[in-house]
Amino acid sequence: MNLWLWLVLAVALIGLYVWYAVIVTRRNRVSEALAGIDVQLNQRHDLIPNLLAIARRFMEHEKGLLEEITELRARAAGPVRPGDPQIAEKFSAEAALGARMDALFAVAENYPELQSHAPMIEAQRGYQEVETNIAAARRFYNAAVADLRNAVQIFPGQLLAGLAGVGTPPPFFEVEAKVRAPVNATDHL
Repeated sequence: MNLWLWLVLAVALIGLYVWYAVIVTRRNRVSEALAGIDVQLNQRHDLIPNLLAIARRFMEHEKGLLEEITELRARAAGPVRPGDPQIAEKFSAEAALGARMDALFAVAENYPELQSHAPMIEAQRGYQEVETNIAAARRFYNAAVADLRNAVQIFPGQLLAGLAGVGTPPPFFEVEAKVRAPVNATDHL
């Protein structure tokens, strides 16, 4: 009987250790995904001043939009770190920045000299590539967050989350409903 007790206890301890290792692995995957998003967002932040400089040359009437984009970039800039209490606000600022950049490109279509300007065309291509990479990084991050949340929320994950350094799982990188609305260029003319 004593042997069975030790065997059950050993199996339980091994099971808890495996679950702990799963949580730690998934926590690290979230950190890796967040670092990937950070790299892509930094590329976006580096590209925006060049786009604005090119657009400013042609779009004096759109000064308010250009200033708003500059302000949003300043709010969104800076590294995204795991455990940052401001991460949800940072994701919100990034979503708003993306929406305003879409508005800039929609308005730019009404400026034929800007639309055909080679540096602007190249900058738009680069920006679209960065946006595609951000979307892919966001999907990877959200999948990693979902896996971590599942591991933490399923028993015995609740008991082991604190030991594995997971307090509250990080938020998903979601686009707000107001940002999802289609851009109407006439609103900015």
